[in-house]
Amino acid sequence: MIYFWRILLVFSMLNLLDLIIVGIKGPMPLVWFAIIVISFILSFKKPLRYVFSHKSIKGLFFLGMTFFIIIESIIIFYSINLNIPSNADYLIVLGAGVHGETPSLTLQDRLNTAYDYLKENPHTKAILTGGQGPGETITEAEAMFRYLTNKGIPADRLLLEEQATDTVENLTYSFKLIDSSLQNPEVIVVTNKFHILRSQMIAQELEWKVHGLGSRTLYFLIPTYYLREFFAVIAEFIF
Repeated sequence: MIYFWRILLVFSMLNLLDLIIVGIKGPMPLVWFAIIVISFILSFKKPLRYVFSHKSIKGLFFLGMTFFIIIESIIIFYSINLNIPSNADYLIVLGAGVHGETPSLTLQDRLNTAYDYLKENPHTKAILTGGQGPGETITEAEAMFRYLTNKGIPADRLLLEEQATDTVENLTYSFKLIDSSLQNPEVIVVTNKFHILRSQMIAQELEWKVHGLGSRTLYFLIPTYYLREFFAVIAEFIF
């Protein structure tokens, strides 16, 4: 087991370094730092033997690992088990940060995915959702609008929702923009693959059924985002 902790130590250090280089803030750098500290301590024989000599701790560890694997497997399953309809009534493109007036790389990936769908399905309208946060000189919705219109999507196919600050608000406010005369409208949420499960959970809580259309995630950020989503899904279940 000592090799598990040593591998985890190196893996965690690399992921923390990625976050520092990219400039991602928030709780995840602290999470990786905590994992580094724990892995460092348990990479030595004496602390490892002492900790896992307690049957209760050993049992909790293996129970936690099993629970983690189950939840991550569900997240991955929803990211690949996609049944995307053609000519849906609406796409809802979730915001993901803007640097000044420029969409972040994550948001650009979502927008490129939305663009491809809108080009292939000319009857679909898109709701671009996201307010203005720190470091953003325009709303995320406005940045998305400019990006898609610059790529040739007609402005009359794009609806802006400029108040939301999180996924719950993204979906809550976006659903209000959907034409109420439509019966059982077909709606697709565009987000990163790791985020599809939670987006569908929130939509279901709001009494809507949506499809998930996943965009790519930068490969070196995959561990961070999937680890973060584990905690987010658990919080969604609880609260």
